[in-house]
Amino acid sequence: MKVIDAVWEKRNLGIDACEVLFEREDAVADISSEFERISAPYTVVKVPSERNDISEYVQKNGYRYIEDLIGMEHDLHDQVRHPLHQRLYEAVAYRSMTEEDYAVLQHEIQSGIFDSDRISKDLKFGKSISAVRYCNWVADLREQGAALYTMLYRQEPSGFIILLTKDGSCYQSVLGGAYRRYLKTGLGMVQKEQEIVKKLGGKKLTTNVSSNNPSQLKALVANGYVPVTVQHVFVKHN
Repeated sequence: MKVIDAVWEKRNLGIDACEVLFEREDAVADISSEFERISAPYTVVKVPSERNDISEYVQKNGYRYIEDLIGMEHDLHDQVRHPLHQRLYEAVAYRSMTEEDYAVLQHEIQSGIFDSDRISKDLKFGKSISAVRYCNWVADLREQGAALYTMLYRQEPSGFIILLTKDGSCYQSVLGGAYRRYLKTGLGMVQKEQEIVKKLGGKKLTTNVSSNNPSQLKALVANGYVPVTVQHVFVKHN
C-alpha cells in the first residue's frame, strides 16, 4: 500500500487530500492499522480489481465507489477502420499547440467539455471545481514538457491531445478530447495520437479511461487499444 499526500489537490479542490494505492500483494491484516489512521478531508483509494477482499474492506471503512479506472495499451499496429471512420480520420489534421491554441483549450475546459471524471460526479465538488482542476493539470503538464497538440477539422481547432514519455519508447496519452461544437459529430472517434507517436519513434502508447465515460472507451477500442488493468476507485470525505 502506498499513501500519497496529494499536495497538488489543495490548489485544485481547496482542501487537503490523500491518495491510497493498494497493490496486488497487500494483505488487509498488514495495512489496516495504517489505513484506518488516514483522516484527510478527502481521500481517494484505488484497488486492483482482482482484490475483492480489499474492495469490501475499504467500503466497510466508509469509502464509496465512484468509478473504475481502466488502463489501456496500443502497440501502434495499423488499424483497419470502418469507411466512415476512415473518412473522418483523413479529414482531421494536427499541429503542435500554439499560444492561441492553448488559450482556446483553456476556454473549452472552463466551458465544461469534461463531465465524466470523479470530481465532476462528486456532489461535494461538481463541474466548476473539476474545470479548475483540469486547467491547472494542463498548465502543469505544459510546464513539465509534455507534448500538446491541437486537432484541426477544416482548419479549425476541433480538439486536443497531450502526450508524455520518459524514455521515447512508451508514450502516455494523458488527456485529450473534442471541443464542444464537435462533441456529437463523430470526431470524438478520431484519434491521431497513434500516428503522432509513430512519427516520434515510439513503440507503445498507454492511457486510462473512466468507466463513467463509455463513449471514450468505445473510441479507444475502435482505434485499436486493448484493456490491460482495472482499478476500483473509492472516495471518502471526512
